Amino acid sequence: MAIVSVGDLLDRAAAFERELEEYYAAIRDVGTNEGVRLLTYHLSRHRRHLQEALENFSDDKIALIRSIKLKYDIEFKLKIDKMDLENIKGQDLLEAASNYDAGLIHLYKEIIQQPLSPEAATLFETLIRIEEKDIVMIKKTIAMNYF
Repeated sequence: MAIVSVGDLLDRAAAFERELEEYYAAIRDVGTNEGVRLLTYHLSRHRRHLQEALENFSDDKIALIRSIKLKYDIEFKLKIDKMDLENIKGQDLLEAASNYDAGLIHLYKEIIQQPLSPEAATLFETLIRIEEKDIVMIKKTIAMNYF
């Protein structure tokens, strides 16, 4: 089994965020529903959670956090469920976004179960809070039934 570092998992999470941003851009480019297109702008702007959390740390601290070796690899199960880009409904898009956030929370909670430095634990606790806050906002939007 290969040794995995926190940096490896952060890179996977960052790649997932970039892929999600590109997916939202594709919906925006092809979609005909103006409400959904506006929603994609909102969702893609909020896909930079990892970058937001890392801003709280110096480059040296980030390098130390990234270098931490984990006891075991964590399966990265997140993938984008591609929907019909032209006919996607806002409600479906919001539910999917909430599920993506929940998947990231699950990943971060699995990481935090392993031995980490206090700084690394703080980073993942911050990421969990950011994703949880995002889920609350998405759920509020769903409840308002705009789409």
